[in-house]
Amino acid sequence: MTDTDSKAEAAPRKPRKWLRRGFVAAVIVFLGLQLVPVDRQNPPVVADIVAPDDVKHILRRACYDCHSNETRWPWYSYIAPGSWLMAHDVKEGRNYVNFSEWGDYYDETDTAIMFQDECWDDIESGEMPLWFYLPLHPEAKLTDEDIATLKRWWGEEVDEEVAEDDASSSEDEEEDSSEPAQANAG
Repeated sequence: MTDTDSKAEAAPRKPRKWLRRGFVAAVIVFLGLQLVPVDRQNPPVVADIVAPDDVKHILRRACYDCHSNETRWPWYSYIAPGSWLMAHDVKEGRNYVNFSEWGDYYDETDTAIMFQDECWDDIESGEMPLWFYLPLHPEAKLTDEDIATLKRWWGEEVDEEVAEDDASSSEDEEEDSSEPAQANAG
């Protein structure tokens, strides 16, 4: 065997050696990333959303993991970098809409109106729940029946609010129109 033959045989080993070292380095970095802490707290529920049970069930199933203080932290929320992404998404979701604090600010009618303003467009367009959440949480997918239930709920509540506002406006107009008549009589 010549020197050239031995060099040719040794050449394939070098890439394997670098691959092995690269793999070991990647594993060490991955394990090191696991030491970076992630905030997975669930603050106390201040006041839950006021809604009928069927609506609450849909919201709990499809929305609460990101939009409440009752997040269920799955296995992948403990493995970086997935843990960072999930913690970020939950924080962002709670800042946008937090059903665990919603009832503290709004009664049932106001809740439906706020739901329409804050959430409905995203639900109706299919943007919520997020597409990348659904593969690991297929139960969160909103069916046509779920969407109809939510639409019926907020539609009824909005109609009631509009009727109350109209009645209130009519009473205010009647009071305003009766004041000049009383002034003329005096």
